[in-house]
Amino acid sequence: MLLIVAGRTAPNRSVRFGGEHDVLDARGIASIEALHIEPPPGRSVVRVGPERSVRQSAELLGHGSDVDPALATLDVGSWRGRTPEQIPGPDLGAWFTDPDAVPHGGESVRAFVTRIRAAVTAMHDDTLLVVAKPVVQALLCEAPESFFRTEVRPGVLLRHDRSSDRVVPGP
Repeated sequence: MLLIVAGRTAPNRSVRFGGEHDVLDARGIASIEALHIEPPPGRSVVRVGPERSVRQSAELLGHGSDVDPALATLDVGSWRGRTPEQIPGPDLGAWFTDPDAVPHGGESVRAFVTRIRAAVTAMHDDTLLVVAKPVVQALLCEAPESFFRTEVRPGVLLRHDRSSDRVVPGP
C-alpha cells in the first residue's frame, strides 16, 4: 500500500488545529509536485481523504476522484482553526496526555486511531492513499498513547507493508 501525505497548508505552518481543511500553501504545492508519482503497475485503487488540502494534493497528482469519508482526519471539534495558545492549558494538556480525552467535543485520539486502522485494514494491498498527516500518524503510531510522538512530514510518499506493519519511504 502506498501512502501520500498531503502537502502543507498555511495553517499547518502557523500551527492551527484542523489546518488540513485549507488549501495548500506554495511549499505544500511544490512538495506534492516534486513527487511526480504514478501508481506502479497493478495499483488499481486510489482512495483520497475528504479534506481540502488532501483533495488538492490528489488533484495535483492526477488522482482526485475517489474521496473516501472513512479516511477523514481527526475531528478536533471546537478547536478547529484555533492555535494551541487559544486553548485552556488544562484542556490542551489532557488532550495530549489522555488518548480518550475530548475537551474539544470532537473525536478522541483512541477513537480516531481505531477508526483509521479499521478502514485501512479493509483495503487491498494495491491501494494508493492520499491522506492528511494525522491519518498517517494513526497508521504509524504503536498505540494511541504514542500518536503525538509519531512524526510525519507533509508532502511525502511512503510505503506501508501491512504484513510487517512497517511504513518506509516508498515506492
